[in-house]
Amino acid sequence: MLNDIAIIAASGELPLHVANFLEKKGIRFIVISIKGISTAKFKKCHNLYSIALGKGKEAIKFLRKNSIKNIIFLGGLKKPNLIDLKPDLWSFFKIFNVLFFNRTDNTVLSRVIRIFEREGFIVIGLKDISNNFFLKSGIYGKKYTNFYKFGDKEIINNMLRTVLHWTKGDIGQAAITSRDDIIRYEDSFGTDNLIKKIILNKKDRENSYLFIKVKKSHQDNRIDLPTFGMSTIKYLVKTNIKYIILNADSTIIMDKKKTLKYLKKYKKVLLSVDIDYSTKNNFTINYE
Repeated sequence: MLNDIAIIAASGELPLHVANFLEKKGIRFIVISIKGISTAKFKKCHNLYSIALGKGKEAIKFLRKNSIKNIIFLGGLKKPNLIDLKPDLWSFFKIFNVLFFNRTDNTVLSRVIRIFEREGFIVIGLKDISNNFFLKSGIYGKKYTNFYKFGDKEIINNMLRTVLHWTKGDIGQAAITSRDDIIRYEDSFGTDNLIKKIILNKKDRENSYLFIKVKKSHQDNRIDLPTFGMSTIKYLVKTNIKYIILNADSTIIMDKKKTLKYLKKYKKVLLSVDIDYSTKNNFTINYE
């Protein structure tokens, strides 16, 4: 198993979950929380260091001082503007072109990864640490025996392919659909905000049928994978959504045991689906 890991912690609880996991496994690690962005409440024993987002040179020095070899980026982080970033000169020259000439979050994060790699670090993904945070393909929650009888599989296939093509635009990862059309896509305000909008609109709430959250077709599997957990489910149960569709082995499940128990309680069906992204215009979907 990997050792000497630095968690670069952005917003959300995922960095804390991973820190707790590493602690239990006895793996040496440190946490670098990003000032003004990181929201998790880490323990003192987590070797916590806080640094401003634009202080790249300071971060590199700290990582080398602590003999860190592996870096993992966890949590939500949107593309900053240059005024908010306030980079040191080292960071400014490293990321200037990306901030001014590339518009997507994924492009910025990919550039950041390359910067750390050129400095001699290995950037890892969550699957390099453990598969415990992911679901294998299958049906979870309520066991729905009439999956094929009412044409649900065909509905899901059609809507899922529509959403997969939409993710090529690097706008978001989630959508809510009716039986035959997209109701709303996720925007920059995130998944929970998407569901809140559905709840507040009576027509949308009544017509909601599928919740789909999948990784982008060009996604780097080390960063910004879709996440799903209790906070999202607590909103979903207030809609008429029947099926929750996620990427098998590519969606991070927060509090897995608690999440699956809650799905059964509220009779929601979760489909963890194998999706083959290898062809540019077609996606192979496997439910088995």
